[in-house]
Amino acid sequence: MIVSSIKDRTPQINKNVETDKINISFLGLLSFLCGLPSFYTINLMGELYATEAILPVLTIILLLSGKEKRIFKEKIFWAFVFSTVVMIIGYIISDLIAGTSQFNYLRAWGRNAVLFSDIVSLSILVSSDKRYLWWYVFGLALGSLVYLHLTGVSFTGPNWKLAYSQPIFILGLISTYFIPNKLSIILIIVIGVFSFYMDSRSFSIICILVGGVLWVRQGNTETYQIAKAKGLAKIILAGCIGIYLVISIMALTQEDFGARRDMSSIGRAAALRIGLIAIMDSPIIGYGSWGEGTKKYATMLFKETESDMRELGASNLHQGKTFLAHSQVVQSWMEGGILAAQLFIYYGYKILAALKIILLKRRLDYMTGFYSYFLISAFWGLFMNPYAGIHRLGIAFSIAIICTINVELTKKINSLSAKNNVRLTS
Repeated sequence: MIVSSIKDRTPQINKNVETDKINISFLGLLSFLCGLPSFYTINLMGELYATEAILPVLTIILLLSGKEKRIFKEKIFWAFVFSTVVMIIGYIISDLIAGTSQFNYLRAWGRNAVLFSDIVSLSILVSSDKRYLWWYVFGLALGSLVYLHLTGVSFTGPNWKLAYSQPIFILGLISTYFIPNKLSIILIIVIGVFSFYMDSRSFSIICILVGGVLWVRQGNTETYQIAKAKGLAKIILAGCIGIYLVISIMALTQEDFGARRDMSSIGRAAALRIGLIAIMDSPIIGYGSWGEGTKKYATMLFKETESDMRELGASNLHQGKTFLAHSQVVQSWMEGGILAAQLFIYYGYKILAALKIILLKRRLDYMTGFYSYFLISAFWGLFMNPYAGIHRLGIAFSIAIICTINVELTKKINSLSAKNNVRLTS
């Protein structure tokens, strides 16, 4: 058994809450191995990550192992399953009506089917034992860094943002199991500050938010009493420190990265506005997968941003033939209509609900950092990341975590209820 040095994360109040530590188990090692080939892809009418092909096999082994499967009793799991099926139907209807080319609709339907598989597999895996997620992301992070080294991807600013940042941060979270809480928080903040100097604003802010969650919960391992003046004051203080830190480092790095940041902000904001216009033009039925039938909006985006981009020094500007908003909720709505978007809208609501539970109700443990990171990243991705590629796993991670948190709450409620019944009968 691997023993943690995080002494004050062990619950002292509620004896009904199950305690656990990271241990080396057969299914844990399989989860680790499943995560290792995360960056290796298989081209089947689009990119399928090797880990996504292995996940269903791991899930079948888990189901055959006889582990308790509480997830199948949770309404939220079936709600996500149903919502994902409705999303797939939305894409099919929109593609048939829009006359999407066979190549594009097969790629999109395959992407949706893989997302469904990822959601179901990871939800079953993580809710069965949260330690399997710890081992899985450990393998994912380590395998990613090995892949980047073997393929010769240099450690530069753009590559930090696109490739190195997440696996290094996950390894940082892994290490927090073995080091004291205060040192864990410092490590997380340091990675966030470093990311600013590698021109990765959004990732930096996410790191600082995760560090803030852990600092607020430090010393309150069971629940957090926001109603008390001290509890509210700590949240306000954490927010003030975080805002000051972000503004200060943004100012310090503005000279080096200001122009690129401005171009990114202009492009993203314009894409969101035009995406909303496209949705209002056709709110029920989408334009089809991968932006077919959106040339009108691609032209609008080019005209709206061209002059600003040239002023900032952008070169080699050209007008695209298709338009895809850099936002999961907007992209899915444009491609598959309201039936596709409902998954991401529901998912966004449940992310906020889960984050509230993590901050106020859930016991602080070695998974708090992971849960906070994936959920905060997922909420950002709803508005600022595309629905494509490796982001599928991020969506599935978050849904699995949401389902797992609900499983934990159900178990805790049932345990307390059973204890109360024993008291009444005695």
